[in-house]
Amino acid sequence: MTAILNLRALLFDAGDVIYHRPRRGARLKPFLAQMGLPKTAPDAAALAELKRQAHAGEISKKQYQDEVLALNGVSGNAARLAGRRILDDEQRDVEFFAGVPETLRRLKAAGLRLGIVTNTFDATADKLDWFKRVGIDDLWDSFATSCELKVCKPDARIYLAALRPLGVRADHAGFVGHAAAELQGAKDLGLVTIAFNRDDPAVPADHIIAEFSDLLPLVGLGVYAVEN
Repeated sequence: MTAILNLRALLFDAGDVIYHRPRRGARLKPFLAQMGLPKTAPDAAALAELKRQAHAGEISKKQYQDEVLALNGVSGNAARLAGRRILDDEQRDVEFFAGVPETLRRLKAAGLRLGIVTNTFDATADKLDWFKRVGIDDLWDSFATSCELKVCKPDARIYLAALRPLGVRADHAGFVGHAAAELQGAKDLGLVTIAFNRDDPAVPADHIIAEFSDLLPLVGLGVYAVEN
């Protein structure tokens, strides 16, 4: 058994913690095949650098999409427009993890302040539209979006941007994430780290949960959590 955490706020990563994209690539691949483009995957390092630039607000979402399409061999205005629509559709195609709406509502009803800290090229308003599908768009007390702030996790400034509106000290807050570097960035600030849907089993955190709803007993809303 583990002790109940005495927290006043919880910050959450968005992608791969609140939701995920199990059908990523399901639209783009047939589109590329229909155009007769080679099946060779584009350079992973180049794609990662483009994503970093877009998340940091160094390039726009449209520029990012055009560059991704170019790396896949797409050229011409009509093809780029069609490709952008497909990438937009894939980006919106999110699936929420089991227990997310119910758990977040219980946390909010118990008085915890809730915030999002997300590395993304999508605007806050777009993510709130996705959240509205499951009725969690109105639960957030802060929303720190990297492309709007022009700073990404694990930089301390983005966590602080989410904490500041909550009026809660870092040592009275937790961060729920899946990536080792982002969890470490939160820990360096003094936040309690909680890992969910870890990128791999070696990702460290103060607490590890198997189900999203395991947050409830961890903060005293239900039975004690079993420590992993």
